[in-house]
Amino acid sequence: MKNVFINFFRSLPLGPRLMVLIYAVAFPIGYAGHATHTFDFYPWLGLCPASVWKGQVWRLLSYGLLPARVADWLIGTFWLATLASILGRNWTSLAFWGYCLLGAVGGAAPIVLLRPGADIIVAGNFAIIFALLVAWDRYYKNERLLLLAVGELSVRQAAVLIAVINLLIAYFSCGGWLLALSMVCGGVVGWIYLAVSQKRVMSLGSQVEESKRISRLEL
Repeated sequence: MKNVFINFFRSLPLGPRLMVLIYAVAFPIGYAGHATHTFDFYPWLGLCPASVWKGQVWRLLSYGLLPARVADWLIGTFWLATLASILGRNWTSLAFWGYCLLGAVGGAAPIVLLRPGADIIVAGNFAIIFALLVAWDRYYKNERLLLLAVGELSVRQAAVLIAVINLLIAYFSCGGWLLALSMVCGGVVGWIYLAVSQKRVMSLGSQVEESKRISRLEL
């Protein structure tokens, strides 16, 4: 079993592998530091709306790399590793990180805008997972897969099912409607980015370029 996990981790491209590693170790390291009273990076890296409005804008990105609690750590690491293994090869490492962090910013927006003075700490990769689900649907929506206890589904059906389950978990946990809205906004931002990128690629592909060889022949 140990070799299975090691081989799976090594099979990930560098960028996705680094993100999964950071998310997987952030919670146990943070918990150990808090328990021993030696350090606590959550107050510095977690999403705090009041601090963001004071200029600490890095929190819009860094909170997405920190699990909030044990359940979030387990579920978030599982889905991040699963989706990264599928989507990691669709982008370069830098593009993968850029897309995920864009989803994190989208997820942070409603919390920061609707609770501007709140002195709270929010953490979790929920918005990133939603953005990755959107990308999974966009790239592989017509493929078929088997889910345990569910049966055969299209990727689109599976992505919607997983999104709904995560929304329900977020809503009925301590996050409530605001966390659920944050998750949706992460997915919306990812969808907009992919739609704009696809339009840009299609417009570039439709350009007509004059052949230099034909020009020389005409001369």
